[in-house]
Amino acid sequence: MPNERKSQIIKSAAKRFARHGLTKTTLDEIARDIRIGKATIYHYFVSKDELYFATLKWECENFIETVKSVLTAANEQLISKLDNYISLKISVSETNKLIHESLLNFLIDKSFEQEKEIIGWLLTKETELLKQFLTNHYSQRIKKISSAFPTFIVLNSWGMFFSTNLGTLIEKDRTAETKKIFIESLEILLN
Repeated sequence: MPNERKSQIIKSAAKRFARHGLTKTTLDEIARDIRIGKATIYHYFVSKDELYFATLKWECENFIETVKSVLTAANEQLISKLDNYISLKISVSETNKLIHESLLNFLIDKSFEQEKEIIGWLLTKETELLKQFLTNHYSQRIKKISSAFPTFIVLNSWGMFFSTNLGTLIEKDRTAETKKIFIESLEILLN
């Protein structure tokens, strides 16, 4: 029950933080959403900030699991897996609002130190998954993938997410075009 309750609090907090942000969300609202007293939240989390960071970490862990399932999908071709991976990144502003907000905070230099650590963890895990995926895929052709290449893909795909959103200010269809160019570039690099 304690882990279930903690998980319930985090899931409720994720919805609130995604909708209203850290500063506008109150613990009273989170408690009311799941019909518990605010004191119950304090039993699991020392502060609203601690709950926020736990919620961000939870969302990052879920994102990593989704990346893993996309990259290990059976019966999918390499380019299809990479296409799905990039689509996942493009949709992060709708599906993973806390990650999106944390990345924005980092870019404008307004993120908390713990927030930076969690996003750093996310990028590291994502890079490890991509490295494993590429190494497994190319095991016959190469012995070991340089750690720089998966990092390059991870960081540039996040950069592509932001540039794609900016590009829609110029052309509405820019999203599909940017994704296509990125996938084609990866295909050339990987073949």
